[in-house]
Amino acid sequence: RLKVFLSHSTRDRSEVELVKRQIEALGVDVYLAEHDPKPGTSIAAKIEAALKASHILVVLITTHGLNSNYVHQEIGIARALQKPIIPVIDINVDTDRLGMLTEVEWLEVDFTQPTEALEKLTTSIQPFVVNQIQTMNVSLINIAPQMDLATGLVIFGLGALLTCLVFSIAQGGASNGS
Repeated sequence: RLKVFLSHSTRDRSEVELVKRQIEALGVDVYLAEHDPKPGTSIAAKIEAALKASHILVVLITTHGLNSNYVHQEIGIARALQKPIIPVIDINVDTDRLGMLTEVEWLEVDFTQPTEALEKLTTSIQPFVVNQIQTMNVSLINIAPQMDLATGLVIFGLGALLTCLVFSIAQGGASNGS
């Protein structure tokens, strides 16, 4: 399975949860350092090992994330490991302070209305998922002889679309109930 390291400030819990759910809806494993307690272990070593095991770094940049030393270190480690980096940047962040991320295309997010940006995040991660599917040792033919790769990808895409729709409806229902 594809593994994503989600770099973020722990002060952005609600935003992190939104991004995490969107990525997981693609069938992707999401690593959050705070969900992997290893007492007595070097935090730096734990983070580096998790980044090495991940295929992609998704970095959530909010005002808190921009001021987090860990976020900047995780970006540096991911660059050194030549991992693809997908920055998700809050519209309220001063993009002149992005440091190493200034040369990487990013997704802007308005967390008061995140649906469009989260759909773009799905679109950004999907090619990695498709590549992972194509390189898996288990072929789709062995799993379902009547299903070819194109059919499997269409079903996968429909699942992602359904997830976006459910998320959109849930967001609309939550804002209407307030």
